[in-house]
Amino acid sequence: MPGDDRFADAVKPALEALLSDLQHTTEVLRRAHVGDRNSEVRENESTFRQENRRVEQRFSQPQQRSKSREHLYENGNFHSSSYNGPSVQSLLSQAEVIPTSSRKSLGPPSNAQSYSDLRSGGRSPLHNHDSMIGTMNSEVSSKHGINTIPKGDCADCGKPIIGQVVIALGKMWHPEHYTCCECGTELGHRPFFERNGRAFCEDDYHNHFSPKCQSCNGAIKERCVTALNKNYHLECFVCCECGKEFGEDGFHEKNGQTFCKRDFFRLFAPKCNGCTQPITANFITALGTHWHPDCFICQSCGVSFDGGAFFEHNGHALCERHYHESRGSLCSQCRAPINGRCVAAMGKKFHPEHFRCSYCNHQLTKGTFKEVDRRPFCHKCYNNTFALTPS
Repeated sequence: MPGDDRFADAVKPALEALLSDLQHTTEVLRRAHVGDRNSEVRENESTFRQENRRVEQRFSQPQQRSKSREHLYENGNFHSSSYNGPSVQSLLSQAEVIPTSSRKSLGPPSNAQSYSDLRSGGRSPLHNHDSMIGTMNSEVSSKHGINTIPKGDCADCGKPIIGQVVIALGKMWHPEHYTCCECGTELGHRPFFERNGRAFCEDDYHNHFSPKCQSCNGAIKERCVTALNKNYHLECFVCCECGKEFGEDGFHEKNGQTFCKRDFFRLFAPKCNGCTQPITANFITALGTHWHPDCFICQSCGVSFDGGAFFEHNGHALCERHYHESRGSLCSQCRAPINGRCVAAMGKKFHPEHFRCSYCNHQLTKGTFKEVDRRPFCHKCYNNTFALTPS
């Protein structure tokens, strides 16, 4: 019925545990019983002899036997006419003829056994335990449908397994006997690992066989990072400079150490000659050093160089105008660079077409002129304007 099934399911674990405990207790008692058997037999033989003497003394005197008989008659325990059993004397005679060797073969009595039980073939308490286990097995199997037949022998102790069983490594074990081969921890209800036919608890397995973290030297039990032919915990694979985990930019290596992008370029990237910051992308090499493209500009006006062309003067990059200005090669009239022929006059330089008379604006092509207040004049304009009349 459904109720019986539920009852059987409910009590099954408890019954199996009880049977296992009884089996273990029986084994312990059996070993103790075999070890103490000889000493207990000698003690029982002495007790038996003392009882014989006490019985003989009690019934040897006629008056005591008469009083005992009258007492029995008064209490109605038995009638002399109906008693046909053996007499006390005959029982004593039988006790005296029991060989000593036979008495030595008898087992020790317990609180529930008399010595006559042992003489008549009575069994020790150990047999009672075995009988009790067998009786319980039969009752549990017949009444509740629970199979208590041993499931097999334990691979560790070799004893039959009744109750809970651990099946692992192709063998059966008592739960308390299936242990870690390294530390002895029970593995019955814990995760375990197998190596060369031996069982290990989780900690010992990882300590012996798992890869070690290059950073903390601890066993790597779960996911790991492999980089530079080394293994790391995820949380240990960090920048050796700032200690932060690597993001989407990944990592950079230098001398066997790992760096984040920021610290790697800060420490090892070339520096811009303009702003002195690390160069992490495109750069320009000029004047024997490196520049960010935005930092390579005229040192006088800060204008970028058109087409990348620049002029160098005294170790500085200059645009064309400021280069000629620095060298004094700008036309004093138009302020444009002079790339070809020039006229040098009055401590200045001019394009040939820009060297003109300050009055008539005619080009001074012959190379001769008159200077007044640092201005050039042709001879005609000079004579008409500044010449002195004779006195």
